[in-house]
Amino acid sequence: MGEGERIGRLPDISPLDHTPPEGPPEPRLLANRPFLYLVLGEGVAALAFWAYLPISFSEAAFRFDATPREMSILLASFSLPFVLSNPVQGTLVDRWSPKWMNLLGYLALVGAIPLAMAATSLPWLYASTFMVGLADATIQPSRSALTGLLVPADRLVQANGVLWAGVHLALVVGPLAGGIVQRAASNDAALAAALGVGLLSLPFFLLVPDRRPGGERPPARLRDLGEGFRVAVREPELRLLLALAGSLFLVINAFWALEPIYVRHALRRGGDALSFLWAAHGAGAFAGALLVSRAREASRRELLLVAGGVLAVGVGQLAYTGTARYGAALAGSVLMGLGLSLYFAAGLALIQRVAGDARRGRVTSVFGVLQEGTALATTLGIAAAGLAVGLVVPTLVAGGGVLVVVGLLGVRAFLRLARSQGVAWRAPA
Repeated sequence: MGEGERIGRLPDISPLDHTPPEGPPEPRLLANRPFLYLVLGEGVAALAFWAYLPISFSEAAFRFDATPREMSILLASFSLPFVLSNPVQGTLVDRWSPKWMNLLGYLALVGAIPLAMAATSLPWLYASTFMVGLADATIQPSRSALTGLLVPADRLVQANGVLWAGVHLALVVGPLAGGIVQRAASNDAALAAALGVGLLSLPFFLLVPDRRPGGERPPARLRDLGEGFRVAVREPELRLLLALAGSLFLVINAFWALEPIYVRHALRRGGDALSFLWAAHGAGAFAGALLVSRAREASRRELLLVAGGVLAVGVGQLAYTGTARYGAALAGSVLMGLGLSLYFAAGLALIQRVAGDARRGRVTSVFGVLQEGTALATTLGIAAAGLAVGLVVPTLVAGGGVLVVVGLLGVRAFLRLARSQGVAWRAPA
């Protein structure tokens, strides 16, 4: 413009009961039927989303000949509604139903695809991505809260790894299939296929049980919107996560805004190449999610995975943009996907562990707003500066270098924090 289970079939419980049944966890997370439905729904919906997004970006750059400023506005049209509405959505999630809010978010996401199909100019694409921004502002805190309500706390890192493995497998298949349909037929045909797949995801979300936060749920107040931020600043682990996340998304959002122009002018490839590069990104993200899903001792070491993820993104961006070669771009995209997967799965697990039941939605919203707020700042800065096409490559290379430094500093900060808290620093097994 991103990120739970008790094993075995859960017994019937009332809609307001949020506590997983007692007993030792079973070895396979997907034996938990409610969590399985969530994973299937997220994975199928992600197929539609990841097919839609690169096609929309390539439409802007190739069909409508967008400048760096106009590409920045396209990304900002996603970020602005997210920043404005996500804190409210996070507060509502902590008081209402994560299931139904998640479903409403995906209904809006599916509804955005016909706007892109009808596009005759850039403003149509702006409207479509604006709608997707509203949808994602609802989905992110809802999905995070729902995962925390479906799984025991000691398996949240694995649960997020499993969930993101499904989402990132879709990031491989969605853009790849979309690019093939783009090349063989047309952009509209690929978007129509994405719309059909998106509709298929909705029944899975209906099957997810309606778990809700326990305890008192007083009426939402304006001051509640700042509570998630106060929790994030007060907790040392979340404070470090804020610093890493802010740096990561300042850089990566500039990359996403400028990537289509880089593909066109530096790699000299067609619009379908963007979909294939995103598929490579998805392959790396899927591999990273699988690694995290097997990390059985990752609790309290989430920040090590996050910092390592930032470092991997930086190295990948340098490989992608440093040579202007398509093969290097594919390899760099794989590494960037792996790094982002580590960040999202481990970062969400850290939030879910530290924030607790009653504040997960609000704290997740803080990081969602940070993610898209930095996107808004980055894209508006590019638009205001009127960045020339000739400066795209040095800008992206410099950004990769910044992330390498930030990732290394993050690893160092984690080791210091771990020593102060008496946490073993070895990598999760």
